[in-house]
Amino acid sequence: MNKKSFFLGVVTGVVLTFVILFIIGWLNMKSGVDNQIQYLENPVSYENKAEASFEISQVIGEAALAREASDNIGGDVLYYGNTVLIFGKNFYSDQKITIKNPMRIGTFSYTTNGGLDMTVPVIEGEISE
Repeated sequence: MNKKSFFLGVVTGVVLTFVILFIIGWLNMKSGVDNQIQYLENPVSYENKAEASFEISQVIGEAALAREASDNIGGDVLYYGNTVLIFGKNFYSDQKITIKNPMRIGTFSYTTNGGLDMTVPVIEGEISE
């Protein structure tokens, strides 16, 4: 074996390694939140509400898990209601949003850090802060 063959073998191995890593990364990007959602054939109103307020608890790419406002005590809003998944950009933790005409478009299933399997509604509507 000469030096040229050895060098070509090393270069080929490095190139193939990067190609395989690129393919694995691309496949992981494709298996994001959208693959864990079961969409409804016909969206329905979210609990027959014209408007609902939420607090973002966890951002997942271009979606977020949010807790619904449940009580208003002394002017303070408590967010202990239903957890939902909302699509959108530029969400951040503890952000408060209001959704007008919320529609339930499907369900999102995930596993919590504690190992519990959870399924929450996916809603969409006109978002305002």
